[in-house]
Amino acid sequence: MNLIANGVLFFNIAVVGYLLGFFLYLFALIFKRPRLGMLGTAALTGSFIAQTVGLGLRTMTVGMLAVTNTYESLVFYSWVFVLGYLVIELLYRGIRERLRLIGTFIALLAFGMIAAAASPLFSAAPRPLIPALQSYWLALHVSFTILGEGFFAIAFAASLLFLLFERRQRRGGNPPLSLELLDDISYKSVAIGFPFFTLGGLFFGAIWAKHAWGRFWGWDPKETFMLVTWLVYVLYLHMRVRYGWRERRAAWIAVIGFLLALFTFAGVNYLLRGLHSYV
Repeated sequence: MNLIANGVLFFNIAVVGYLLGFFLYLFALIFKRPRLGMLGTAALTGSFIAQTVGLGLRTMTVGMLAVTNTYESLVFYSWVFVLGYLVIELLYRGIRERLRLIGTFIALLAFGMIAAAASPLFSAAPRPLIPALQSYWLALHVSFTILGEGFFAIAFAASLLFLLFERRQRRGGNPPLSLELLDDISYKSVAIGFPFFTLGGLFFGAIWAKHAWGRFWGWDPKETFMLVTWLVYVLYLHMRVRYGWRERRAAWIAVIGFLLALFTFAGVNYLLRGLHSYV
C-alpha cells in the first residue's frame, strides 16, 4: 500500500506540473516571452518524469502494467499525451519554440485527464482483478492502443489549429504557425500512432478477447467503435498517400478520428453497455 501511496504522490505532482506547464506556455504566447515557453517544457518534462515514477510504482504494486481500470487508464492517457508532444518537440527541435502552441493544448489535455483521475469520481485504491482482466494481453491491448491515441492527440491539436488558422488566413490574417508545418505534424503524428493503435486495438485486443471470452471478435460496442476509429485513420493515410489529400480535408479526418477515439474510450463505457463496461 505504501508503494501505491508513493505512486499517487507522484501523480499529484504531475497534476500541478501539467497545469503549471499550461500556464507557462499560455503566458509565453500572450506576452511573447520564449523563456516562459522553455520553462513550460521543463515543467512538462519534470512532471512527465514524476508521473513515470508513479506509474512504475503502481505497476510494481498491482503486478502488471497499471491500465486495468478507468482511474489507471486516465493516468496513462495523460502520460501518453505528454510523451507524444515531447517526441514531436524532438523531431522538430529546430523550431520547438513555434510548437508550443500545440504544447499549450496538450498540457491542458494531459492536466484534464490526470485531474479527472485524481477527482472524487474515481478511487486510486487498487482492487482485485476479475479473471478477464488478469492477462498480460490486456496490458498490451490497452497500453498500445493508448500509445497510438497519444500521437493521434498531437495530430488532432495540429489539425484543429490548421483549420482555425486557415480560416484566419482566408480573412487576410497572418497565422503564427505555417499551415504546411501543421499539416506535416498531423501526418507524422498519425503515421507514428497508427501502428501502435493497430497492434493494440485490433491484434492484441482480439487475442485478449479470445482468452477472456472465447472469441476473437464479437461486435461489442467498444470493439465496433474501435474498428470505426481505425477505419477513419486508414482513410486518412490512404487518401493522403494514394490521392495526395492534404490540408483541410486531411485535417477534418484527423479531428473526427480523435473525437471517435475519445468516445470509444469514455462514451461507450457509460452510454453503450457491453463487455468492456467494467474497465
